[in-house]
Amino acid sequence: MKKQIEIDYSFGYVYDKSKLVVMYPVGTNVMDLEEYDMEVEVAFLEDGIEVAFEENDIKEANEIMKPLQNFLMKPNKIIPFVTSMKDASTKENLAKMLKEFDEEYEVKESYIKKGYEIKDVYDVFQNVSNYIPVENLDNLNILKVKSEDFDMDNFIKNTKENLDEYIDSKDILVNMVKSSLTSRLFVKENNKNTNGRYVVFALSTGNSNGEIVCANKEKLNESESDLADIEISNLKDCGYLIEESEDYLTFKIANFNSQTENNRQIAQIVDYSGALKPMMINFINSFVK
Repeated sequence: MKKQIEIDYSFGYVYDKSKLVVMYPVGTNVMDLEEYDMEVEVAFLEDGIEVAFEENDIKEANEIMKPLQNFLMKPNKIIPFVTSMKDASTKENLAKMLKEFDEEYEVKESYIKKGYEIKDVYDVFQNVSNYIPVENLDNLNILKVKSEDFDMDNFIKNTKENLDEYIDSKDILVNMVKSSLTSRLFVKENNKNTNGRYVVFALSTGNSNGEIVCANKEKLNESESDLADIEISNLKDCGYLIEESEDYLTFKIANFNSQTENNRQIAQIVDYSGALKPMMINFINSFVK
């Protein structure tokens, strides 16, 4: 009987802000040892996950990893790895073969040298607070203005009038409270005495052509527009995360999710919002007194 080896594969989700690579197991390949060619296996991984793995496996992995985005943002990239090699019969770890493979593939070692931690997905989910980056988000303000110098009433009134056809007016403005874990994440709060508010700017019209309507009355096509970090769907829209402190208002761009895994409504501040950013800046500037 020919000797066979088991090769275990994982997707490495790379979170640059956290200096973290999260390993998610995606399958095992069993082959005859005499058919194993290290250079072929390296080339297989270097093709990237889209070429080397089935579309359904990628979708399933991304769905399971998605909750981490609430705390670590989107991964900057996803890289395939070989995580173990074993004798298929005895399950003995073939450490020497794996070491030789890693030396040839080099990717894992390059991240380790850059100071990244490589962690198992289950460990990260259980200890996510250990990996949330500490950030100063002031540079993401698109407006900072004295409260008395901003016409909030007119801003809300215009937004409601311009989006009235597409969203219930009670959902235009949502009171929010900052998460205790990360300054990027805000959670809907029924108590009106909060210093955080979310006001919608862009949302899906629900049309099959991916049309997006904005509070300035402009429309975009999702497939033809650069939305960067923003996701817009029947459950997600984009708007302003507004905080009030010491008589100042600050405005940042956020993605609002009306239905999360734990049935909470959240807004997450984003770094990049593509074509929406200049539109959102121009709109709120028109309400500065």
